[in-house]
Amino acid sequence: MQKDNTLNIAIGKRIKEIRVKRNISQEAFAEKIGVCSGTHVSNIERGASGISIPRLVTICKTLDISADYLLFGISPSDVETPLHYYLKQLTNEQSICLIEIIKTYIKACGIDEGKD
Repeated sequence: MQKDNTLNIAIGKRIKEIRVKRNISQEAFAEKIGVCSGTHVSNIERGASGISIPRLVTICKTLDISADYLLFGISPSDVETPLHYYLKQLTNEQSICLIEIIKTYIKACGIDEGKD
C-alpha cells in the first residue's frame, strides 16, 4: 500500500516558505525545533518525513505562525502583514491603549463594538 504524502508535502512546503522568509537556515531551524540535523528539516520540508503534534507546536512557536496555516494553508495574514509587524512590537500597555483608540474609532464610525 502506497502512503499518501500529500499532506506532509503541503505542510513541508509551508514550513520552508516561512523558514526562508524568516531567514533561518535549515541547520539553525533544526536546532531551534530540537531535531538532529538540517537533513531532517529537509526531509520534513520535502514531505518525506511527517511531524508529531508536539513538534508541530514547537515549529509554530519557532516560526511565530498558526497551526491553521501550516495544516490547512489558511490565515495567510498570520504569515506577515505590515500591521502584524507593528503590533508585535507594542508593549502590553501600548496594546491596551491601541484597543481603546480602535474602539473610539469604531464608535465614531457608527459600528457596533461587539464584545470586549
